[in-house]
Amino acid sequence: MGAYASHRYIKAFDDAEAHIRYIGFREREDKSESLGLFSEHSNFSNTNEFIESLKAKRFSHSAVPTIHTLLFSMSGDEWNRSGFKPGDYQKMIREGMKEWEIKTGYRLDWVAAEHRNPNHPHAHVAIRAAYKDRDGVEHTLKISNEDRKFFREQFQKMKERVRPFDPPPREFDHDFYQDREFERDPTFNIDTSFLDNFFYQVKRELEHEEWEREMVKKKANNKQRER
Repeated sequence: MGAYASHRYIKAFDDAEAHIRYIGFREREDKSESLGLFSEHSNFSNTNEFIESLKAKRFSHSAVPTIHTLLFSMSGDEWNRSGFKPGDYQKMIREGMKEWEIKTGYRLDWVAAEHRNPNHPHAHVAIRAAYKDRDGVEHTLKISNEDRKFFREQFQKMKERVRPFDPPPREFDHDFYQDREFERDPTFNIDTSFLDNFFYQVKRELEHEEWEREMVKKKANNKQRER
């Protein structure tokens, strides 16, 4: 199964705040999901406290990012056939971010949100664009192409570690394999023809989320003008 992980950064504080509130409190398609953000040590991170930390002077320059954002996603098909369950994304995100901290020596401040969309359940991560080194000195955080490759590869490793069982071939019955142990043929090829459609759906969803964020910003600006 493929690992989809993407990165971008946001410079303006207002845009960063809007993004964080959006990923944390947008209406979920899965009504059983609770709103809000999680972090390294908490399932209910303090959103306002994290946003307040972004007002630091180091982020005031227009050329400096305020936050970096990561998106980790898989198809609903893979999620269902692998037996993933609510909370698994939290495990994967926490493990992945910790692995990156160990690899780089960075100490990070981040929040994340899990969105269990039926077609492609995914998780957003917002990272404060500054890190502390091993001596506690703060530096501007940059994410390179090598880091992006690390996140993609690490996401695949995390899925393999967290998933209850490997997904059976798509043409086989999921319940049959969920209830039985079987020996896998290493030469057996899994049908991945659905991947093109999956990435198209992810792109469309991201575009729609961007549009929704812009609508939220416009409404907020209109309210400010009316005062």
